Amino acid sequence: MHKRETMDKKEVIGNKIRAERKKRGLTREQFCGTETELTVRQLMRIEQGKSLPTLLKLEYIAETLGMYVTDILGDNSIHIPESYFEKKYLLFKSSSYGNTERIAEKHRIIEEIYQEYFDLLPDEELLTLDLIERLLDWRLHSEGERADSLFADYFEQVLIKDVYVLNDLLLLQYYAVQCQDVTYESEKFGICFEKVRKQAIQGNEFYNVALLGVLSAFAGSYLVSQDYEKMLQTVERMDEIIQQTLQQVYRPVTLCFRAKYAVYQSRDKQKAQQAYDMAILLAKDIGDDILWTNLTKEKDIDLAHLGNVK
Repeated sequence: MHKRETMDKKEVIGNKIRAERKKRGLTREQFCGTETELTVRQLMRIEQGKSLPTLLKLEYIAETLGMYVTDILGDNSIHIPESYFEKKYLLFKSSSYGNTERIAEKHRIIEEIYQEYFDLLPDEELLTLDLIERLLDWRLHSEGERADSLFADYFEQVLIKDVYVLNDLLLLQYYAVQCQDVTYESEKFGICFEKVRKQAIQGNEFYNVALLGVLSAFAGSYLVSQDYEKMLQTVERMDEIIQQTLQQVYRPVTLCFRAKYAVYQSRDKQKAQQAYDMAILLAKDIGDDILWTNLTKEKDIDLAHLGNVK
């Protein structure tokens, strides 16, 4: 599909929504209400033909207007190619673990997606890519604007929500990763942690991987701040999710955190060694050489920290 055709589709859908909203005498603020389903900014971009609404947002818009989705779309069906989701899967498939080559490869995939699908993607998908890109950059350089200031309005919405979508989890992962390197507000951090810990798994693999990713980031922050009990709570929730979703690639990660708990909290060298040995073995079975190498280095450092402790 050519860009001009895509832009026309965005404009036609946006014009239709704006006209129907105005016909009912609704301001954008009245239309969006509490902004939990649709923000004023998102509606503005949709009406101006700058972005395509997702199906969920389109259903909300249609319901608010007292219309059917097909009434709004007409002949302008919204379709995202399956090849896009195949590339998106590669971004979620494996963690980078700070490895520069893996980070570079993920950046390359993101660049391909922007070149091939940018005009076809709704705002939510573009935000997903933006957040993943920022996460990769932070892991590489540990610099950039704070998540809770860069996405201030969005972040405030997330703080009051009870049920999260994929991008909420990615935003909080970006926030939690940053908190490993900078001082954070403990109250805000605690609110975010409790909300994330209560999120249920879904049938969407992207969501479940993101849920494990954000929990891992929180565990890392608690490790840095030496709050080992909170770190252990986070790991226990991760293990529950792994058991239900069969995302076994995260098992070496949780075992690593358990090893560190044994080292720095209970000072149990035997338990630490057992946890590390199992994590390294699983990393080998998975075939992740980078994870295996990182775990081996962590094991040597941590066990040396315990010295002659038995």
